Amino acid sequence: MAYLDPFLARGIDIPPEDQEILNRWHDTVPVSDGCTVPRLLSFEEAMEYENFLQDFLGGFPGGQSAALWATDDISALVGYYYSGPLKGTVYMLHGPSDVSPRFLSLSRFWDYYHRVLRDFSDDGDPNYEDKFWHDIDFNDNQPLTPEETERFHQAAQELMKAWKSADPKEDWYENLGFCTLAILPDCYAEELIPFISPDEDNYVLEKLCCKLAQAKCTKAIPALDKLAEAEKNGLRIGGGWSDSIARRTHGYLLSLALEQP
Repeated sequence: MAYLDPFLARGIDIPPEDQEILNRWHDTVPVSDGCTVPRLLSFEEAMEYENFLQDFLGGFPGGQSAALWATDDISALVGYYYSGPLKGTVYMLHGPSDVSPRFLSLSRFWDYYHRVLRDFSDDGDPNYEDKFWHDIDFNDNQPLTPEETERFHQAAQELMKAWKSADPKEDWYENLGFCTLAILPDCYAEELIPFISPDEDNYVLEKLCCKLAQAKCTKAIPALDKLAEAEKNGLRIGGGWSDSIARRTHGYLLSLALEQP
């Protein structure tokens, strides 16, 4: 019996190309001795997280997910979206409850995982845990193909509709923002301008500013004027951990605009 057979029988819909990766992962990748390395879970182990994910993300517009990797010694797991706009993407949950994709395909996670194991050592390397759970190279630093750009633009638009209509008090409201920001291709960043508001969730605003700077979205400058002024007058973005992020983002984009012919 193939590794994935019981998952498929459970109704977890995994495309053939990802089935091949996961079955190969099970058959060829040895379990690491490192306590921080996420290991592939058996079907029985994965199902132990089913109630947790249902309680946490039940009804989440991004889709349903399964925990396919976890660690033995720290509270952390890796989830795979198997339905909805985020289908086929991978998130890494450790600490804050952020289930936005870190890898836009399973193949990118496969490549990243093997590179971290190759380039870092669990024997006294301070970067080892960070590279798996904190200092993650988004999508393995790989650009989107034209097909992926179109696909994730459409997926982000679906999430933005849910984000606009959601109650900010909902448990997964922040994750709608986080997921949208993660998957929206940079070339469409101006579509985020309507969300630039002092009334927006402050943790979402922190990621939003980072996204706009990354995308070099100079069209956001007028909206950022008001946000930067609100921050100057006491608005705390990102729970107060990111001091002056709106003003820094505004200044950076303004400098880019001035350099343009």
